Amino acid sequence: MTVVFMNSWLWLIFIIIGLLLVVTELIIGVDTGLDLVFIGSAFVLGGLLTWVFHSWIATALLTSFLAILYVILGRSKIRHWINRQSIATNVDSVIGQSGVVTIAVPAGSHGYVKIHGEEWRATSSDSLPVGSEVQVLSVSGVTVTVKKK
Repeated sequence: MTVVFMNSWLWLIFIIIGLLLVVTELIIGVDTGLDLVFIGSAFVLGGLLTWVFHSWIATALLTSFLAILYVILGRSKIRHWINRQSIATNVDSVIGQSGVVTIAVPAGSHGYVKIHGEEWRATSSDSLPVGSEVQVLSVSGVTVTVKKK
């Protein structure tokens, strides 16, 4: 009875497990690097491609083969694709840059700094006199937060 059940319905159980893994990835987000999506897809494909054979051995072997194939061949390529370095553009490109104070920046108040020939409104937790060399920590609108370099 157990063998008959496994041969008749294991493919469906694999599909359900695969779908649960994919849904779990959607709930968690891509924090797992899409591993659950691809492993879940291996379960779904393993179940779908072997349901006509009614063989739990075929289902288990094909699913294992697809999951191992993903881990060996696809995982590093997928992670490389997901973790591409983004290039800072526009306002974000000034983060980490150096500048010089042109109008004194009192602690907790505003002054001005020059970064690559452009004047920026600046704020800092420290008092920065004119001529101080600074580094940009963040940008909010047209105001940069800086620290003494």
